[in-house]
Amino acid sequence: MFRLWCLEHYTGRDMLTAQKGMNISEKKFVAMLDDILQVLANNRIDAETRKDVLAIAYSLKGNIIRV
Repeated sequence: MFRLWCLEHYTGRDMLTAQKGMNISEKKFVAMLDDILQVLANNRIDAETRKDVLAIAYSLKGNIIRV
């Protein structure tokens, strides 16, 4: 699998805290996903890994949209 993170232990803010108050809409969230998937495809990241990235992003959706 394509390695997404280079840090072994993340020490930053959690997703909900980082996104709080940004009022990101579902439309903007989907546009962000499209951008991420396009960058991965442009860099020849395999389809299975792109699918994994999409699943991870969707698992965080509730901590990003309109929080």
